[in-house]
Amino acid sequence: MSPATRRYYSSRTKPSSLTVDELYVKLRNLYLMFRDKDYFTEKAGITEHDFPNEIKYKAALALKFKLFPITEWASEEITEDHIFDALEFLYDHVSKPIGWSEKRTSDGEYFWSYDSFDDAAGRQEFRENVNLFLADYKASFELTDEGIILALGTGGLQHILNAEIVSYDEVNVDNRVRDAIAKWRNRHLSITEKREAIRELADVFEWLKKTKNLTTILDRKDEALIFQLANNFGIRHHNPDQKNNYDPAIWYPWMFHFYLATYHAAIRLLIRKEKRPKSPSGLKKVV
Repeated sequence: MSPATRRYYSSRTKPSSLTVDELYVKLRNLYLMFRDKDYFTEKAGITEHDFPNEIKYKAALALKFKLFPITEWASEEITEDHIFDALEFLYDHVSKPIGWSEKRTSDGEYFWSYDSFDDAAGRQEFRENVNLFLADYKASFELTDEGIILALGTGGLQHILNAEIVSYDEVNVDNRVRDAIAKWRNRHLSITEKREAIRELADVFEWLKKTKNLTTILDRKDEALIFQLANNFGIRHHNPDQKNNYDPAIWYPWMFHFYLATYHAAIRLLIRKEKRPKSPSGLKKVV
């Protein structure tokens, strides 16, 4: 593990400990480090000594607050939304300089310039550094490959959220599960949107029940529990027998992760069953 991606002692032993002010300090130092390495030169024209007006105007049009100068935010400007907006904006304007050689202008003057820039390498390095400290903020966040900051989840739940969506049925299963996870990881998710993410996973099981015969891999009681959970707690249907005297803020996360964990197990069992060779017709199984 390189120093750039290593989490040191206090981060390992006391995760989720950063305050929003400390998060801003991380942003400020991140910006200065990448600026001084000329990682914002190609797309923003920013260097240690130069700051063009164009990128200032571009940021003002794209964002709802004054981004630059990043190192001089007033205390009332230091908010979670502003910091996350800044990280996503910088991610869109980072690239790694490659090579360094002497160039010549049309007037015969010589100057030194980078040979090229690598977007992918620059973004990967930027993400690695960002995700080191985002993991220590609140319930943990991450900057994705797409340049979007999403909730990461805590403890073992991170593994469930990040587990591979194995290829099975892109339209009816795979894409619906990915969509539900993306909704759930939105840090501004409302209670209604959380219920929608749970319902989307429950609908996947409904489709599997009707088309793939879930009882071939699950006990009937286990299968019944999957649908009772969504139906009895007002996730999928509306009827007078449903339970309403519960706190969604507590129970919705449990329901979502229950469905997601069950999906990962069920879909792999279905794949294994469908790959198993069938016995030749007319032959009895020897016990």
